[in-house]
Amino acid sequence: MKIKPSCLILLSILQIVLPLVLTGCWDSVELNRRAIVSGVAIDRGPSEKEKYRLSFQVIVSEEISGENTRSTSPVSLYTGSGRTMFEALANASRQTARFLSLAHVRVLVISEEFAREGIKDMLDVLERESDTRLTSLMFISRGQPASDLMSTMTVFSKIPANDLVEKLDTTSKQFGYNFRVEVDDVVRGIQTVGGGPIINGVFTTGDRNSADTNDNMKTIAPSAILRVSGMAAFRDDKLKGWLDGNAALGTVLLHNKIKEVPVIVKSPAGGYISFNVYKSQVHLEVQAKDPEHPVITIKITQQAALKESANVLNLTSPQVLEELSGRLTDETRKQIEAAVSAARELKSDYLGFGEAVERRNPRGWKKVRDHWEVVFAHCEVRIEADAVIRHTDMRSNSFQVNK
Repeated sequence: MKIKPSCLILLSILQIVLPLVLTGCWDSVELNRRAIVSGVAIDRGPSEKEKYRLSFQVIVSEEISGENTRSTSPVSLYTGSGRTMFEALANASRQTARFLSLAHVRVLVISEEFAREGIKDMLDVLERESDTRLTSLMFISRGQPASDLMSTMTVFSKIPANDLVEKLDTTSKQFGYNFRVEVDDVVRGIQTVGGGPIINGVFTTGDRNSADTNDNMKTIAPSAILRVSGMAAFRDDKLKGWLDGNAALGTVLLHNKIKEVPVIVKSPAGGYISFNVYKSQVHLEVQAKDPEHPVITIKITQQAALKESANVLNLTSPQVLEELSGRLTDETRKQIEAAVSAARELKSDYLGFGEAVERRNPRGWKKVRDHWEVVFAHCEVRIEADAVIRHTDMRSNSFQVNK
């Protein structure tokens, strides 16, 4: 069958013309018409008609770029209320001369009060809205309105949301148990049978009256400081309690999220010895032939460096280092035990034991998934810990004063 020359010409014309017609975005908005939102705070309103109270931290580009500055705040806070999050966003947008752009949101903070009611509906909006990113970091405002976190000026970053992100990165890499928790992590955590997500806690300390002014950045000792502390433990989509100290550290250890963390143990010569645990690996082994009575074995290995030892211990002696390793191991065991105890008390398997049982015995898991909280509360947990002191940094024994 031959194709007529006129058809070939028509097809060629369509191939040339159609790409020109289809280029561009029908809903495009110029950059100078956008208000870039860096952080969002979600608080519980006073009534069902104002259930969602959203505060948007908007970047003032003129103050950030350094051109045509007016010596005003580098960010501005706009708040809207509504029966739904979308309605609250619409009400907030009426206060601005530009379109609120959510594509660059780095931080989402939910108030503790709202988190105890449930956050499922909020996550539905975040997943559904094409402008938002699932890589935004989530926090729970501990004991205060979430909007307070969005209105605290900080020293090291002009944008408070960026300061919060950098604080979390610093804490997770060196000095604590907090780690990056993104929206996508929370969504997957809520879908865990019998468990839930764990989310970083954040709060401000100091004088709230001057926290939202530039004066908070001009003093040697800031009046108000943003602090990342504690982990919010959930059952399904509802906040059940807070984890601190050993319970929080043990929980993050079980999630294999620890990068570096300081550990303090008592010295056999008196006082305390400080270690930096810079490598930690956890592996769960499950015996689940009888899914009603599974046995969870937690195997954890750690490597540490001795950082501080202000005593007369002979740190060149293998016997001394072995004893200190034993004390470090005992401390790790206490952290794991505290984490398991806290999870059972909160009746939430955010530790992932149920998922380990399901991987080991999928058929058996189907028999216990509907009452896993009962099995989780009484299953046997064994801990096999081993910590090794790799080095003592720049010196061995501590110097002593000659008398």
